[in-house]
Amino acid sequence: MEVSYNLRYQKSNFSNKVIIDKEGEIIIYGKGFRLKGKGAGDKGELINFSELKEFYYKDEKIIFITFNKEKYILSDSGNLFDQLLIDIYKARNEFLMDALFMKSGKLKAEFEGNFERLSKFNKLINKGHAKVKLFEKSLVLVPEIQDAFGINFDFVSFYEFDELDYFLKVVTDDGSTTTISQLGNDYEFFQEKMDMLLGGMYETIVNDGLKKAFQEFHAGVLLKLAYRMKNGKAVSLKEIKKMDKDLAARVEEFIFENSNLKEMSSSFKPTDDSYILFGLTRDEAVKGSFIRWLIFVMPDKNLVGFSILPRWIEGGKSSEAVRPCEMFFYKIIMEQGVPSEKYEDKIRELNQALVVLNFAKDPCYKDKRELKYSPYQYAIRKLPFLRILRKSFVGKIAASTPQDFQKQADELFNKAKLQ
Repeated sequence: MEVSYNLRYQKSNFSNKVIIDKEGEIIIYGKGFRLKGKGAGDKGELINFSELKEFYYKDEKIIFITFNKEKYILSDSGNLFDQLLIDIYKARNEFLMDALFMKSGKLKAEFEGNFERLSKFNKLINKGHAKVKLFEKSLVLVPEIQDAFGINFDFVSFYEFDELDYFLKVVTDDGSTTTISQLGNDYEFFQEKMDMLLGGMYETIVNDGLKKAFQEFHAGVLLKLAYRMKNGKAVSLKEIKKMDKDLAARVEEFIFENSNLKEMSSSFKPTDDSYILFGLTRDEAVKGSFIRWLIFVMPDKNLVGFSILPRWIEGGKSSEAVRPCEMFFYKIIMEQGVPSEKYEDKIRELNQALVVLNFAKDPCYKDKRELKYSPYQYAIRKLPFLRILRKSFVGKIAASTPQDFQKQADELFNKAKLQ
């Protein structure tokens, strides 16, 4: 895609001083656009969508602000403004779908309809008309002149089709609600496809995942675990015990198998089953293997810690050489509050970050300068749950002996104390 429009553009610096004001053109590419003045000698400047902190339009003007606090105003595109808006959002939304990891799995179907999105406080976020893209593990709405947004099936807490008014209602773990309607003659096919994708997801999780790890358990028991854990979300040991006590014991054994993390963390491993969470999922990078991870909640220390254990392969062995045990720690409360009342928010942030980013640890803690050329450079700035998680990062423990592990832990615990 490469289209161009004549227009006027202004550029201001962080103190709102206009430093460029000229007539020229915009040339829209796949991952950004070039602004240039008239004349062959004007090379202009290339702006990538990854550089944009804010992007909006008002009164036939397109306004955007970069992360470097430079402000641009595009105007005077005449009667082509509407088409310019459509084209620039089309390119921007393709970028957003990739940069914010909205696509999960292969594209399975595409529809068109109206949508309305409400916050957990029942306040309108946005509404409009959009393309509805169904992927194997997510749903993405792509409006014509608004930013695209996705719903990962791993974080759908409830969904239902209204057979009287022909709409779909989706409630996510963070409490937000999205309604999709006006699908026309495609409504029944859309419903069939959604049910098939979600039902097929659980079937795959059980048959191709959990059943291989826990062969001795009935599919019905494993389905209960699949409904809660989905594609790797961490679930509390207390919840798993409610499903089946034998399964809970086996899951804990599976998580710690061929790892000395249990011994390393014995001095601060929580005793309350509500504060120990386990997650596992098939590792699609290596056939017959699993990603295993855990969360420890320590409200008395104002901390939540997570660790991703060595990859497990069929046959019950780790595919990785013995390496230092790692744990990453985050403050539950940054300034004020009671940690025991707020830890679930931190668990949700960790689950979202790790599942959406396919269990990549780097974007959860590394400095943005280290991630400048990584696939996560935009996500760490724009995904709310990832930004909050990174801001609360306290430190990392990496040690090969229990003594060293405990020494590092003690130093780190002091950093997280509420002042």
